Amino acid sequence: MSTDSRLNDIILITERLIAVLERENAALRERRNTELHALLDDKVTLSRVYETRMQFFNQNPEALVNSPPELREKLREMAARISTMLQENAQMLKTAITANRRVVDMIAEAVRNVTPGAGTYGANGMKGLSDHKSEAQGLALSFDQTL
Repeated sequence: MSTDSRLNDIILITERLIAVLERENAALRERRNTELHALLDDKVTLSRVYETRMQFFNQNPEALVNSPPELREKLREMAARISTMLQENAQMLKTAITANRRVVDMIAEAVRNVTPGAGTYGANGMKGLSDHKSEAQGLALSFDQTL
């Protein structure tokens, strides 16, 4: 495969990866979480292909020097654009993960607060639960019928 065709492949892959990142960032902004799972597979696949293709140029830097200037410039522009997209994507993913974690933590805390515990018995024979918990839990009685 010629250097020009390798560069064209990388440019095409980068364009597709940018398109996926744009869609993913839009889905993150608009909280369309179901769409994110489908995009993840495309993003991972394109990232792996991109990385594989770039290995050739990392191992053979002279191939870039001898390539046409217009292809090198196009690749440079694409690299700058994808770098910006990846930074934006990483920040948005971090924000979404933090927000989701907070929601899960709030739900877990709410469940812990309404789940009756062992409690302790007070002087009146009632369990020492807070008001809203004691309402939900009735007093258990048993009678000895051997009198």
